[in-house]
Amino acid sequence: METLKDPVVGSTNFRAEEARWKVEFAKYLLVGGLNAGFTFLLFVSALYLLKWHYLISLAFASGMGFVLTYALNYVWVFKPESRLRFQGRFVKYVLTNAVTLVANLVLLYYFVETTGVDPFYMQVILMGVIVVFNFSAAKFWSLKRTE
Repeated sequence: METLKDPVVGSTNFRAEEARWKVEFAKYLLVGGLNAGFTFLLFVSALYLLKWHYLISLAFASGMGFVLTYALNYVWVFKPESRLRFQGRFVKYVLTNAVTLVANLVLLYYFVETTGVDPFYMQVILMGVIVVFNFSAAKFWSLKRTE
């Protein structure tokens, strides 16, 4: 059976690549959902059980969330290499997430203050953009496969 090239992409495996993207994105969303529960549990535990300041609790929970999502995205979602490594890729991953956090804070503040939209609804809108940006940054930069 002859394999046809996709005229736009020029790839013979266009459908396979598209299917892989969908699976990776679904897994990425699952990891994000797990991380939301994990970091919230850590935040609440640090805040109420350990009696830490709320900002310290948030920083701790977020840091642990970075490690959890990096490991799961590395070994389960993107699989850039056969072994989990915490070297240059981890720095890129944390840098991406830190930039996204700052951008999220700035954009949320700007849109809430200039439009008067409820912060809850504005954050829901921003979350979609953030998820797509972080997925793309992981797939094409911090956790890019070395083929």
